[in-house]
Amino acid sequence: MVAFFLIASACALVIALRDSTKTVEPSVQAQSKAAPADPTKFVIAPYLQFPTQTSIVVMWETAAPGTSIVEYGSTPADLKKIEGKSQDTIHEVRIEGLTPETNYVYRASSTLEDGTVVAGPLSQFMTAVKDESAFSFAVIGDTQKNPKMTAKIAKVMSDRRPHFVMHTGDVVDNGPDKAEWVHELFGPCSDLFARCPIFPTIGNHEKNHAWYYKYFSLPDPEYRYRYRYGNADFFVVDSNKPLKPDTEQFKWLDAELGRSTATWKFVYHHHPAWSSDSNDYGDTAKGVARLGDLNVRNLVGLYEKHKVDVVFNGHIHLYERTWPLRDGKVNRKNGVVYVTSGGGGGKLEDFGPLPTWFKAQLRVDFHCCYVNIHGGRLEFKAFDQNGSLFDQFEMEK
Repeated sequence: MVAFFLIASACALVIALRDSTKTVEPSVQAQSKAAPADPTKFVIAPYLQFPTQTSIVVMWETAAPGTSIVEYGSTPADLKKIEGKSQDTIHEVRIEGLTPETNYVYRASSTLEDGTVVAGPLSQFMTAVKDESAFSFAVIGDTQKNPKMTAKIAKVMSDRRPHFVMHTGDVVDNGPDKAEWVHELFGPCSDLFARCPIFPTIGNHEKNHAWYYKYFSLPDPEYRYRYRYGNADFFVVDSNKPLKPDTEQFKWLDAELGRSTATWKFVYHHHPAWSSDSNDYGDTAKGVARLGDLNVRNLVGLYEKHKVDVVFNGHIHLYERTWPLRDGKVNRKNGVVYVTSGGGGGKLEDFGPLPTWFKAQLRVDFHCCYVNIHGGRLEFKAFDQNGSLFDQFEMEK
């Protein structure tokens, strides 16, 4: 049972290229939008994916096909090497047999077909923590068409040294446009993603395009998946797809939530179950509002049935935190908290003119969130683009 206390209102060895058959292949037109790449440099610098207690994935992109090489070890003087034989442009190297909760150094490089060597600097990663250990994660959403602001928010997150980043979707503004992935997501977040893995969910602006499945290394079928970190289970859903009780994702989520024995349960998807937004779900100026996405609202009963702690989403370009909710009303003892975090760079939106019954805190600003967990204690904080704290709460079990 959760007691909710309001304090302030306010990543043997496998190398693989991702399967690109899930969606249409990137078109020549979409690829041509990107600026010509320097063959001596990475198109996308090395970044981290899907950490577990014993493994992690390193990915990067080169302008021309080349080998995939990762050197890693406890110190720069003691490096092992994994080298792929295939010639790829998008490189994916899984490092296995690692020690839980341990710091490693690594360096990624490729030798292109013409002999050009593209090599990155020595960086670091950490394997997932043990179940009983403290950990933290940052939350960002809707990093769209605003790379300067996205870089600024990435710095705010990086300053807090989270173990990983949760992205609530709309990672780019136009999924088929390769240039946006290169220059508006991975570019401004390169320093952060080099040492801090990102776990995304897919938004509507990705347009279910192949780039999403190429650039992220996620468990099949990738649009929905589950992962464990510390004593928490995370469940990721594609809210662009139907979510009624007879759908595949609804049944999957119901079963996976039911199997979870984690202390903490978090679900995230792009669209909000509850929202005080002014016009995404009806025109509040005219008094007509659905107060959230009715498709996602189908999952609310599962959240309450399986005692989910917090549900995260993006889509609305602002910040909102609800009171703990259950059975369509505020329930501070047994409710589910819903957090909208869509302040990663997309053009800001606004709230309706009148308060909703579920809102606890609202903010129109670029921002990120930070969650700290140890045992049965959770600390949540929200920071604006300048790193100033504007909301926080705690939960204990």
